[in-house]
Amino acid sequence: MLTSQTFSIRSALESEVESICLLWLKLDASKKQQPSGGELQDEVNQRTENLVTHHNTSETAISLVAETENGLAGTLSAYVYEKPAVALPKIAVLYSLWVEPDCRRHGIASALLQAAETQLKTMGAQCLQVAWDSDNPTAAAFWQREQFTAYEVIASKTLK
Repeated sequence: MLTSQTFSIRSALESEVESICLLWLKLDASKKQQPSGGELQDEVNQRTENLVTHHNTSETAISLVAETENGLAGTLSAYVYEKPAVALPKIAVLYSLWVEPDCRRHGIASALLQAAETQLKTMGAQCLQVAWDSDNPTAAAFWQREQFTAYEVIASKTLK
């Protein structure tokens, strides 16, 4: 059984891009709705690799991993940007959070989020934003437990 003592949270290594891409692709595949009808897999793979590499090397982004004795169990990526003319102009956006299904319910997602919040604050972030799929009640419950409050709905319609 996995316990909080059997995983660690750390910054991702550049040599882990491929492993992190595999985790991100699982997150992408888990989405039930694809607002634009989905993307071609080769394009998804290339975009994922580009984004993971960017998050691992950018001064305005972070990439964290949760590691167990069996390897990577989860990942979180976020970036910070300036949004002028708002009360809290330095905003962090959580881009991805994924924990392997067999490692869930052991505090890994919360530990990744806590580590991210600490790092993002040191980068000057004043607030953290996240989006989740509207048809994922488990994700909604997690984010609400973590004190995130929904303030906007984004919807899509396929034009025929």
